[in-house]
Amino acid sequence: MLFIADDVITGFGRTGRWFGLDHYGVEPDIMQFAKGITSGYVPLGGIGVSDTVRDVINGVPPGKRWMHAFTYSGHPTCCAVALSNLDIIEREQLVERSAAAGARLLQKLRTLEVLEAVGHVRGQGLIAAVEVFADKTTRSLFPAEAGLTQKLTDAMLERGVYTRVAMDCICIAPPLVTTDAQLDQIVDTVRDAVTHVVGAVKKGLSVPARS
Repeated sequence: MLFIADDVITGFGRTGRWFGLDHYGVEPDIMQFAKGITSGYVPLGGIGVSDTVRDVINGVPPGKRWMHAFTYSGHPTCCAVALSNLDIIEREQLVERSAAAGARLLQKLRTLEVLEAVGHVRGQGLIAAVEVFADKTTRSLFPAEAGLTQKLTDAMLERGVYTRVAMDCICIAPPLVTTDAQLDQIVDTVRDAVTHVVGAVKKGLSVPARS
């Protein structure tokens, strides 16, 4: 049985290590990656394989060897961007920066757990999530007709932070170069948006525009 790992989101420093699995001492047979290898500037993805898998592939006669390619495989521009990006990550020690900044971000986000609607707060490096519940004790969500996900998204954007909200869970994954001041701004924005939106929804009102 082969262990195939997905490090598309968590690879290249996002979690404070080069790859997400580095936190757990796990070595997969095949790892898929994308996104962070170019910092998202151009599209590039790929897989890495263990020596064992490589040896099996290379040990097959050429006529029977597994062939795998797409039209844009090995695109020189994308590969050049990836190499430059990896040089920057190493030179500017952005993996280490992600670990330190992530610890600060998580500490600040956990102060939001005192809010009535904020449930589980979690994070690893510069990827974190804040769950918003109608009832923290039962972990029940607001009814779909409340439209909380979109209202939270809009409220965050109105306050200068664009991020993903999924299933009433605010997902946070700022760039690895985000400053401490910007991290604090993100936390303040989450606090303000949650308080504003949840308060209005619980009163059964449409969310008014911010004055």
